[in-house]
Amino acid sequence: MSNKLKCAVIGVGVMGKSHVRTYAQIPHIELVAISDINAAEGKKVAEQFQTKFYQDYRELLEKEKPDIVSVCVPTSFHYPVAKYCMSKKINILLEKPIAGSVEEARKLVDFAKKNKVKFLVGHIERFNPAVKHVKMMIKRGDLGQITSLIFRRVGGFPPQIKDANIAVDLAIHDIDIANYLLEDLPKSITVYKKKNHIKRREDSVDLFLTYKNASAFIEANWITPVKIRKINITGTDGYLEMDYITQKIEFYRSNYEKFNESSGTFSDFILVFSEPDRLDISVAKKEPLKEELLYFIDCVRKNVKIDTSFAVEALKIALH
Repeated sequence: MSNKLKCAVIGVGVMGKSHVRTYAQIPHIELVAISDINAAEGKKVAEQFQTKFYQDYRELLEKEKPDIVSVCVPTSFHYPVAKYCMSKKINILLEKPIAGSVEEARKLVDFAKKNKVKFLVGHIERFNPAVKHVKMMIKRGDLGQITSLIFRRVGGFPPQIKDANIAVDLAIHDIDIANYLLEDLPKSITVYKKKNHIKRREDSVDLFLTYKNASAFIEANWITPVKIRKINITGTDGYLEMDYITQKIEFYRSNYEKFNESSGTFSDFILVFSEPDRLDISVAKKEPLKEELLYFIDCVRKNVKIDTSFAVEALKIALH
């Protein structure tokens, strides 16, 4: 492997273009080519970023022999395209969801191990600096014992999504972040999906996940006229609100005194709350996609093991 890693992108739709743009900004990477079945669009992107274009991704892999490939094709093509890349011993970053079924997802994880390639699934919010900071706060005990998480990921319909429903395309982000923040998997799952404006697939979903010590409620839809991407977390010692987009965190630390209240045969504690301490937390703003790509590149360079099991678990819940 040369000093400069050779990379390529298969599929240059909305997300694929972002991968191309981001790779082009990384100095120790050589963007050797892109591929897309839409020749006109693919050539336009290739020209913009001064790289080669192939309509057939298999020809790209054969002629350019990239070290790493971002696979950003529609979900129904994740399994065959990712498997083919792995068969050529190429390290891949596959956009979420990992596959269209849990069976295909598990096969890809096994195939990556068999072929000894690095395999990362693009759950981009794990690389959001605000999420990382919230994770640190939870581990540090700033909120005490977490009791509940509420996620809202709503907005208008994205025309580029052709083959995935709301749970698999959108809610899966927050399913994964709930598991990530709590370092646990849910014990029970309740899902309510609905087709509001689209006949073929659901465009709104509410999920209620119960964990060992906490619960998570996730609302996701393509029917709200404003784009919202937020988390609210309640703990025994505090409460916070985090915005995925602005990467801002508002933290309210509980101030209370505990008193023993006895009456007759009953005895219990009561809490008397005073004004909470409010803290507006700023994190160094970073683009999650760039952080994700840099992490993947680093894992390839340093031969670091990547655990992809979290992506399988998130898909399993989204398909529930």
